[in-house]
Amino acid sequence: MLLYLTSNKKCGLMDEAVRQMEMPVKKLVGKFSLKSFVTKDMRNYTTAKFFAVDYDSAEEALDDFTVALQSFQMMFSARIIVILSGCTEQADLLDRLISIGVVNVVTADTLQEATEEILEALSPDGMKKYLPHFNFEEPPARAVPQAPEEEAIVQYQWSAQNIRIAVAGSQRRSGATVTAFNLASWLQARGAEVAYVEANTNRHLQLLLQVYEAQPEGEHYALDGIDCYLTNELDKDYQFIIYDCGAFQTPPSVFREANIRLMCGSILPYEAPEYHRALTACAGPEVSRVALSVPKEFQEYCAAMFGDGILFAAASHDLFANRVNSHIYRPLVKGYIVGEAGARARRRL
Repeated sequence: MLLYLTSNKKCGLMDEAVRQMEMPVKKLVGKFSLKSFVTKDMRNYTTAKFFAVDYDSAEEALDDFTVALQSFQMMFSARIIVILSGCTEQADLLDRLISIGVVNVVTADTLQEATEEILEALSPDGMKKYLPHFNFEEPPARAVPQAPEEEAIVQYQWSAQNIRIAVAGSQRRSGATVTAFNLASWLQARGAEVAYVEANTNRHLQLLLQVYEAQPEGEHYALDGIDCYLTNELDKDYQFIIYDCGAFQTPPSVFREANIRLMCGSILPYEAPEYHRALTACAGPEVSRVALSVPKEFQEYCAAMFGDGILFAAASHDLFANRVNSHIYRPLVKGYIVGEAGARARRRL
């Protein structure tokens, strides 16, 4: 499916291309705050494979527009297509988009030429003409298992104080930040007091704070019920502290000294060497091996490579998803759950 945010003037621009591609399209026409749409509304359209946005439909100026697209890249997997047809200062807009890795950009001014560019953007490989300006390689298309959601969330009593959970990735964009936030959301939804600490140099949290317009509360910022810290200077105690360590060459002390350690990666055959390197670097402390979005046909191969104890996590592109991958998160923390027999389950709508 293609999701298209468009101004009234360009609402028909996609019609011929999607007709030729026989692709379903969801068209939203009007003026939008792209930052608000990404953080609040996009989670209702996670099945979309393509996300097209007409620059003229966005309320934001260029700086905030690119910040919103960067947050989209962090949170969702749909391919971004930006429509710049008819825009003034098109060259400046194009340069900024390419600099953040958005290379499927429609600039043609005639309907026929725009349709040709849109068809290229919707093709399996996407647009190629801007790639020489940006060192970007789109991963091979593959069937990605989606995370099933639990029907009910169980409220637990917790016997834990400042339990440190460190989450790392075998390489950049290997799912560490999504896993760290999902685990924090999973714990918070089940009654735990949770903090998230950005313990890497990616500065993803700073971007999220801008997008959500979060205000400081002491040393932290509250995002969806989770206290988030830009530094490891916590202003109170928590039951669990989630450290997002990102990718590293040598494990930092916060990873080595954590009570629970996770190493994330997709570990398909061509990515296995990086995952093996990351695990080798972590030799010594016990590390839970989490493989994200591995199709079933490769799971046996991955288990043979890295052992039967590897944990297969399904894809989650919502940072604050709290009902996914319970089969991984609960065993990690079950030693801190008390009174399970009397735990009260309640359904969250």
